[in-house]
Parts: sequence; structure tokens; C-alpha cells
Amino acid sequence: MARCEGKTRSGDRCKREAREGSKFCYLHGEPVEETATESTESTESAEALEFEDFLPLLLAGAATIGFMLVFKSLGRFIPRF
Repeated sequence: MARCEGKTRSGDRCKREAREGSKFCYLHGEPVEETATESTESTESAEALEFEDFLPLLLAGAATIGFMLVFKSLGRFIPRF
């Protein structure tokens, strides 16, 4: 088997053997340049999904505040005992 092409923190080449069909060992995985575009795309889709999930909560909060204001204004017509 071939030696891993990954780098250690000190900058030396990794001493582990590469996985079968890859240039890197299990620890180094794929290089940062190749996976950077994939992680950016997944982050963008995750952000879009979060906003779509957040919108109904935002509308529910606005409706709740509206109801509170309406009932608070009607409170002056209810006599206190």
C-alpha cells in the first residue's frame, strides 16, 4: 500500500498507510481543497432550510404579539373588582 499524502501539525508527511483507492489514511480523509466546496454548498443549503423553518415561528410570534395588544386594549372595558 502507498503512504498517506496528508500532513501532520508540524508539517511532516503522515506515516500511516493510505486507504485503498485513496491517497490519504483514515485520519486525514480527503484534502481540504476538495472538500471545501462540498462543505460550503451544504452550509448554504442548511442556512436556507433554517430560514424556511424560522419563518413560521416568526409569523406565530408576530400574531401572538398582535393578540396581546388587542386583548390589552380591550382590558380597559372590563371592570375590575
